[in-house]
Amino acid sequence: MLFTIDIGGTFIKYGLMDLNYHLVHTDKIPTPPTIEEFWQGLEEIVTPVREQIDGIAISCPGEIQKTLGFVFRGGLIPYLRNIPLASRLQQIFQVPVTVLNDGVAAGLAEARLGNLKDCPCGATLVLGTGVGLALISNGDLLSGWQLTEYIRSINKTERTPENRRFHRELFLQGISNLLENTGSAVQFVEKASHILNLEKADGIAVFKALDQGGNEELTTLFQEYCHDIAILIFNLQSLLRLEKVTIGGGVSSQPLLIYEINHQYNDLLSQRGHEQFEALPIQAARFHNESNLIGAAAYFYSSPNQKKF
Repeated sequence: MLFTIDIGGTFIKYGLMDLNYHLVHTDKIPTPPTIEEFWQGLEEIVTPVREQIDGIAISCPGEIQKTLGFVFRGGLIPYLRNIPLASRLQQIFQVPVTVLNDGVAAGLAEARLGNLKDCPCGATLVLGTGVGLALISNGDLLSGWQLTEYIRSINKTERTPENRRFHRELFLQGISNLLENTGSAVQFVEKASHILNLEKADGIAVFKALDQGGNEELTTLFQEYCHDIAILIFNLQSLLRLEKVTIGGGVSSQPLLIYEINHQYNDLLSQRGHEQFEALPIQAARFHNESNLIGAAAYFYSSPNQKKF
């Protein structure tokens, strides 16, 4: 069995997984506020199953050296900076450990087993505490040289100065949104919960209220949020010859979210200056909130430095 861990800004999710990518057991703990509590938390969740596992596969936010499993930056988790995550856990538990960026892990799950399988060029956007991105091609992650080729193959249809200005403004808005984390599903749910006067953030209650309708402020917030995601997708399409996009994260299990992102995206394409782009299929990631766990496992199983089960 493999022990899989998904480190997020709000929770650390984990579970036991077999060779067929079936999660036998899953659970979660709140993401600790300090590095000391972080190490303690990992030891507490791994120790009870140590005798059942032959390895540990981790999905983690931020910039990661995959070969060494070294975390240079933990993204939205500030204390995950210059952390030897894999080597420390290997030393403690004496099993192989791999670490992969969370957005990349979600994309790898889609590429190997999900809705981007056999897709020549696709993207996965993971909506959680932050926004993760993975680019895939034919069952694997898009390599640097492939990315260059796809960028070079963009349709270079001549644009008027007005169209170029419009595209430039959209591109800058999309990058600004990404940097400001406006694509964060966690932030959206928190703001929506505040509108509904809920005691705490509750995504299920938020989408139930959206389905029922009647709250104009909530509806506007939701439409703006989905518009931000649509702009990110459009910007990716401006750079790459994408054929499909999947949306990951727990919130992707809400059909209304996928519907509204498609609606906002198609409205964006219908505006002047977008005639050179064909509409992309946008759908939920096959494994929703479990994508990162499955992708981390897929990377572990394919890593040449890990023993095969």
